[in-house]
Amino acid sequence: MMITNFKIGAIKRAIEFHIHPSNNRSDFYVEYGNWYCGVTNDETMRKAQHKYTKQISAMYFKAWNAGSKINSLAVEKYFHSKGMRGFSKSPGGVRQNSKFVYIFKLRTNIADDIARFFEVAE
Repeated sequence: MMITNFKIGAIKRAIEFHIHPSNNRSDFYVEYGNWYCGVTNDETMRKAQHKYTKQISAMYFKAWNAGSKINSLAVEKYFHSKGMRGFSKSPGGVRQNSKFVYIFKLRTNIADDIARFFEVAE
């Protein structure tokens, strides 16, 4: 059980670092409502679904392997409680092999729009 808690904590810290203003992904402070957090079993396909099917830019998309569905849901729940957007109303809709937690920026500012213009395909 100690390893699970460590992994969850490490991913929470990695996400906080990823969205921190010092990394030029947030303005002067983190507005959690501008970010989306979700859980998936295939992070590459999920990013494509957001970008092409749902017509969402998915700016600054990043995923972490939480090791298990329980871990990924714990991280997602934590960030939803901080105000991040997400669709998982209940863990029942998440597949058993969903071990990735991912985030991306929903609302952008002019600096993000300029960065998107120069963004290299990942």
